[in-house]
Amino acid sequence: MRLKRCCNFSNNTECYTPRRPSMKAISSLRLTRRLLCLLGSSVLACSAFAQTWPTKPIKVILPFAAGGGGDTVMRPISQKLAEALGQQVVLENIPGAGGALGMRAAIRVPTDGHTFVMISNTHAIIETLQPNLGYVTLKDFVPVTYMASLPLVLVVNPNLPVKTTQELLAYDKQHPGKLNYASSGSGTIYHLVTEQFKYMTGSQMTHVPYKSSAVARTDVISGQVDLMIDGLATMKPFIESGRVRALGVGAATRHPHLPNVPPVADAVPGFNEDAWVGMMAPAGTPQVAVDRFSAEIGKLLANPEVRKLYADQGMGVQGSTPAAFGVTVKNDIDKWAHIIKTAKVKAD
Repeated sequence: MRLKRCCNFSNNTECYTPRRPSMKAISSLRLTRRLLCLLGSSVLACSAFAQTWPTKPIKVILPFAAGGGGDTVMRPISQKLAEALGQQVVLENIPGAGGALGMRAAIRVPTDGHTFVMISNTHAIIETLQPNLGYVTLKDFVPVTYMASLPLVLVVNPNLPVKTTQELLAYDKQHPGKLNYASSGSGTIYHLVTEQFKYMTGSQMTHVPYKSSAVARTDVISGQVDLMIDGLATMKPFIESGRVRALGVGAATRHPHLPNVPPVADAVPGFNEDAWVGMMAPAGTPQVAVDRFSAEIGKLLANPEVRKLYADQGMGVQGSTPAAFGVTVKNDIDKWAHIIKTAKVKAD
């Protein structure tokens, strides 16, 4: 039996029988309360994670050989990064398969926010060139931050009788199929930019892939291979000592570290390439870890002393938001997919 409720309005008494909430309304109310509780618990958990992360040493996988571009960028700031985070930052080189081995290793670890992996535009290239990678870059990883651009330079062994890019192309035309070029492996940035150079010039140079840029560089210096497009930062000492001869830089303008070396574009209009590196994390990594790691790297790369350290090696450094770096990676994947298909480049 329902009880009536009465209210007095200006000496008039009105009575009504209150409606009992339906079972559907009660269920909806209970569900709303549960969701609010879960949301509150989630917010508290995320807040607690953000305040305590990192809780153990952080591993950064470098899918490159020791002494390569990844080392050049990451090692100078690893100690300062560890100090900022309050935990050791451990760098682990896992080279091989054009950088794919390190990526595969990264997706096998727990996604607890304590493992990151450095990538370069080599990884954007092999996304198309090696269809059976075992992962999809923008599906199995999340972007963290852009880190550095590494200018490229075209060099030859000094015994090759050419002093300019124009002379190199003339020599190649006079001796079709005689020249060979080194790279740090099939699908790497050094391989693809040289294939692009070949496509734009009609060259018939032969590719000689190595397991690392350091080994490839050694054979160019010794004369086992004729030429190579390599990172300016790592090749600069050998250019200055005369052990290799620089013919052109990959960018559209001269580089301040090699003011007497013209751009390759002077001989090959439209050629404009450099390398870049950045940081990613396995998909599922807590966003608070991604954002904090990105922010701390960005702070370090904005430090004038740190920027000068890299500038002295010929590199430009700059952090970015995770979203902005994601756009960079996607654009490069699309760019190299087009070049690979247009130039009909095949993995060696």
